[in-house]
Amino acid sequence: MHNPSVPLAEAKNRLSELIDRVSRGEEIVISRHNTDIARLVPIGRPPRRDISDAIAKMRATRKNRSASIEEILHWRSEGRR
Repeated sequence: MHNPSVPLAEAKNRLSELIDRVSRGEEIVISRHNTDIARLVPIGRPPRRDISDAIAKMRATRKNRSASIEEILHWRSEGRR
């Protein structure tokens, strides 16, 4: 899924609106000179990279052996930082 990209000057002028959108769960990327430089995300939601890393660890372990319930619970909480 592609996150909307907003130029920095526009983001400065529409900050309240963008914050409202983020508070409803949307993720917004801010760009400068057509280069993404920042991402607005809701607090409490882990970055996608953390979630992806946790999923990759689970899949790698699952291929090699069964995971214990403790490992699964640890991975789940790790993805929620």
